[in-house]
Amino acid sequence: MPTTSLDRSLTLARGLRGQVSALVGEVAATCVRGQRRLRPQDVTKKGVGDFVTAADIRCERRLHRGLAQLLPEAGFLGEESSPSDIERDLVWVVDPIDGTSNYARGLTHYAVSVALLWRRRPVLGVAHCMPEDARYVAVRGSGLRRDGRRMSPPRARFDDGAMIGCQWFRGQADMSFLAALQGQGARIRTLGSTVVQLCDAAAGRLDANVQQQGRVWDFAAAGLIAEEAGLKFTDWTGRRVFPLPSLTVEHTPTVAARPAVHRRICQALRALA
Repeated sequence: MPTTSLDRSLTLARGLRGQVSALVGEVAATCVRGQRRLRPQDVTKKGVGDFVTAADIRCERRLHRGLAQLLPEAGFLGEESSPSDIERDLVWVVDPIDGTSNYARGLTHYAVSVALLWRRRPVLGVAHCMPEDARYVAVRGSGLRRDGRRMSPPRARFDDGAMIGCQWFRGQADMSFLAALQGQGARIRTLGSTVVQLCDAAAGRLDANVQQQGRVWDFAAAGLIAEEAGLKFTDWTGRRVFPLPSLTVEHTPTVAARPAVHRRICQALRALA
């Protein structure tokens, strides 16, 4: 397989964003219909606190098929299937339903997420978030659009008026990072979907998003969306998440926030080390 340059990958991303956005919108509509018809037997357990529904599997298959038609040369990494050709320069990374536990219980905070990675860094990110029923599209270096309208960088704060999205490992005994954030007066929100929370931070509804955990498909698209909204997206030490060291890494702790808020959050987290 020939190598692909960054310039070509960005050209591909700009050319494909409309078609990928339409595909994600189609799958999101399928998810909405599927949630209304979801039965208990359609939900199975993959691991401790980790679930999958029949809709997850159907939607990932639809995304895989559609994305392969748009860019046959790219590999594919999805949450619900075996990886394919992920050593290639270009790889699609897909989460058919981010927030499956919410989805399975009839809650409306979930998202459909697709990213195109070039050498383990996203160049295109598309996410359709519920319950706002809005689509976020980002191409690296080209800014962020929500439902086709360009978004300006959000304002953010880290004081007694701040709201910070947070998620942590299930069963985690050490929750000191929450106390460090709340010590500044910030209010914590856990919505059950990494993609939704990162898009809320990009839109300014949350002042930041801080996570102990997250797999590649959770943040590949939403991390780029956050960056193109003007947020810093790093690990807890302040090191940039992209390019990823590997597409098979288990979990990555992340912080997404405007630069001034990001700096103060990382200071608070480093104090725990």
